[in-house]
Amino acid sequence: MLNQTKSIRITYLGGAWPTNMGNSFIDLGSMHLLKMACPDAIIHFASEIPQWFFYHNKKTIANALNVASLIKSDYLVVSGMLCCDEFIKLYEPIISKLIQRNVKFVINGGGGLKYSQREVDNFRDFLKRNPPYAFISRDEPSFKNYSDLAKYSYNGIDCGFFLSDYFNPAELNLPDFVIFNFDNSNLNKFVNFIKSKAFFKKSKVKIPKIIDKLVVRTHHSCWPDIKYGIIDLGVPREYFNIPNTIISDIPEDYLNLYANTKATYSNRVHACVATLSFGNPAMLFSQDSRAYLFDRIGAYTIKEDITYPNIERIAQEKSKHIAFLSSLLYGKQGEI
Repeated sequence: MLNQTKSIRITYLGGAWPTNMGNSFIDLGSMHLLKMACPDAIIHFASEIPQWFFYHNKKTIANALNVASLIKSDYLVVSGMLCCDEFIKLYEPIISKLIQRNVKFVINGGGGLKYSQREVDNFRDFLKRNPPYAFISRDEPSFKNYSDLAKYSYNGIDCGFFLSDYFNPAELNLPDFVIFNFDNSNLNKFVNFIKSKAFFKKSKVKIPKIIDKLVVRTHHSCWPDIKYGIIDLGVPREYFNIPNTIISDIPEDYLNLYANTKATYSNRVHACVATLSFGNPAMLFSQDSRAYLFDRIGAYTIKEDITYPNIERIAQEKSKHIAFLSSLLYGKQGEI
């Protein structure tokens, strides 16, 4: 009789893609990373959005049933911007219940929202109440803030950098193009600045001038909010008046574009992450603290200039991240 070993069972808690397509980039990258680290694992995907629905409609969160709390698993894995107050409020009951059932709680590529001392103190208290089996950060500050509270810790990278391992992009029937991705009412201000001669004089990296390129505009939310008979997507109204604009409900549409762009200009962190993952340059128009994750792959100038990815460094960081996660899931932590 064959000696059959039991497959490792992982519940991955993520989702909420229509509210922010960047969430899908994290989830797809993280789940593919789990498969790379542990090829024989059985991964069940459960959505975070049931609790989110109740919370944002000011209803009793405890009434929301989350399938993640029902699945028989060896590990519960979460990724992304989770070291914050809202994550604690929405998901602590689920995580606590699973830990009580001896499910190992793993944070894979985690980071914060505001990185304030209050946020850090609150999340440290949460981790003390719910000790993680492993904390893998996506930026240096998060590793320093929380690594001492897990059984195993690793200074990792954002899971979005594994998108190029997950996704095989299509060849597009388009001339060379660049992407503008902005999620606020200052869209025209950014567009005018990027197209200005002053921008190109400021820019240190030489790329084809975008004023001569097709411009594609992407927006990362297709979440409907119906008011007065109008579907308000939270999208700047300018987007609806400009050709070559995409607002989609599936990540593949966006990934095909970010994989083929000559450059991405955005105030969203994960538009830039996806672009860099596929070897293309990007510039981030934001001072968001979540941008710490770019330092982990050497993209230090991304908030100041169009920045090309350090392909060799990204590959090295990915390889080390995979090795740590593999040793963790197979119970061989002392062998790496």
